[in-house]
Amino acid sequence: MQPNPTLDQLQVFVAVAETGSFSAAARRMNRSQSVISYTIANLEAQLELQLFERGGTREPRLTEAGTAMLEDARRMISVLQNLRSRAEGL
Repeated sequence: MQPNPTLDQLQVFVAVAETGSFSAAARRMNRSQSVISYTIANLEAQLELQLFERGGTREPRLTEAGTAMLEDARRMISVLQNLRSRAEGL
């Protein structure tokens, strides 16, 4: 079965990448850190990719795959935001 990431998973991924930590992303999204960690773990399992390097540091760093996926995630979030705006205007 092909991966089917949710909008929520992509938003969490972008938040972690932009804030530089799971705890900062949790604060930004008003969620617990465990929910953020769980969401990222599920996304990574679904995509069969490691998006963040976690070893040796408290702050997760994007892997090469994570960096490549970040651009796509941002674009998908933007497209969905545009769709919502268009729907509201109709």
